[in-house]
Amino acid sequence: MTEHNFASGQCLCGKVHYTISSDPRVMSQCHCDDCRRATGTGHASNAFFKKSDVHISGETSCYATIADSGSTITRYFCPACGSPLFGTLSRLENVLAVAVGSLDDSSWFKPSAQARHATSRNSGTPIAIIRSPTQR
Repeated sequence: MTEHNFASGQCLCGKVHYTISSDPRVMSQCHCDDCRRATGTGHASNAFFKKSDVHISGETSCYATIADSGSTITRYFCPACGSPLFGTLSRLENVLAVAVGSLDDSSWFKPSAQARHATSRNSGTPIAIIRSPTQR
């Protein structure tokens, strides 16, 4: 039986690559200061998968920080080219966030949530999570 690959991706230099064998659980964009700094853009676009469904080849480096919520966020990147690839949150042990920019094809990415946090300077009011009207 062949394994279904939903998506695949890699870092800029190709030393780290991955395949994903399931649909995403959640797709979101975060506009907090930490995510903006980690990506070098105005937000982080992430798709969240069951950790066991993401199969990674190659070695990554990581950097851990404490979020406003008190949870530890660990960001994984390629040690050679620096491409941001994955993230984990200590309170969600079985979930892996995949950086959408590292996907080979992200045409399916449709964020269902926008997150802003009190630390976000470009947000007029502190908002935790805004869900789209289609999400219940």
